[in-house]
Amino acid sequence: MKSLHARFLSLGLALAMLLGVTGCTISTPATVGSIGGVEIPAGIYLLAQYNAYQTVSSLADLATGETADDVKAVLKAQCTGTIGDEEVTTDGADYIQRLTLRSLQYYAAVETKFAELGATLEDAATSEAADTAASMWESDGDVYTANGISQATLEQYQLNSAKADACLELIYGENGQTPVTDDEYLAFLNDECRYVDVVQLPLFDSASYAFADEDQSAQIQSLAEECAATLNSWATAEQGRTERFTSMYEAAEQYVPQAMEALGATPESGMGAYYVGSQLLTPDTLSSYGTTLTDALDAAGKGVWTTVNLGMSIGVMCDVNPLDADTLENFKTNYDLLTVLKGDELEDQFYADGAAMEQNLDSSAMNTYKASKIKTTA
Repeated sequence: MKSLHARFLSLGLALAMLLGVTGCTISTPATVGSIGGVEIPAGIYLLAQYNAYQTVSSLADLATGETADDVKAVLKAQCTGTIGDEEVTTDGADYIQRLTLRSLQYYAAVETKFAELGATLEDAATSEAADTAASMWESDGDVYTANGISQATLEQYQLNSAKADACLELIYGENGQTPVTDDEYLAFLNDECRYVDVVQLPLFDSASYAFADEDQSAQIQSLAEECAATLNSWATAEQGRTERFTSMYEAAEQYVPQAMEALGATPESGMGAYYVGSQLLTPDTLSSYGTTLTDALDAAGKGVWTTVNLGMSIGVMCDVNPLDADTLENFKTNYDLLTVLKGDELEDQFYADGAAMEQNLDSSAMNTYKASKIKTTA
């Protein structure tokens, strides 16, 4: 008679063989339920959770010796940040759960709106999604694999992003449901943006990686003020864009080498051209400078050159009427004004729509993929 131990051993081997043959007795769920009728694949859930972890790990109040790679520590740590418009302070596990759900709701809302609009993606958009996914996989494929995320999931996520872009065009684009008018674009350009011409005098030597000291900064500031005075003296009411750029290049050739010498660097012939440019500054860009930039431009007035310390350089800058510099159509294309003007609004709508949808997520399925299983390395 076989021993009890032998019987259990035989039973275990038989069970293992059965599982190997059937392959379905014990399995992980392929989906984690649905939101508003949109099925949420497990891979999308895992990717949303992994992305949430990356955000939360940077917010976690970790103890000495703990790092962002310590998953258990991050899940227990207190985290403070913003989710939507809400200031949140909670533990890492809860924060990840909230961000993950928010991402899934957004995903479902995009899929739903895209279908409602009867939209299709152009070949260029699908190709870009595939290329982006391939690039992500090449860089971090091992880590994604360790977290149960496939390259196909990365591509599916990128396609969702492309669908959101398509919805933006179909709703607010020229031929959309409620297109942005030229008057709205013009009001945005004139009232909320700044178009600036700039000659930059460096405060940083890229060869020695040295910043200007106090005396050098004062010397370069003096050069910048002289440059601004020179450009103002050259400006005329009849000056066109070509003549204006010519004067900017001439000023750069004169003053940039002097700034480099003040830094102790050796200037090269013709380098001034690399320090000349023009740019449309949108509200997000302007806010990154605080009030320093707008205050200086306002004090000078339109069409008057002034100086602004930009940190890495002193900008000799002039606030220009946008349509004196370029056409509205070029601004729309070159600066993707539709996204700048309506992108955040549509994004907020997707989040709101997703949260309002019927939530049929499977808690047991999500528990199978709980955050404590996240891997930060392969």
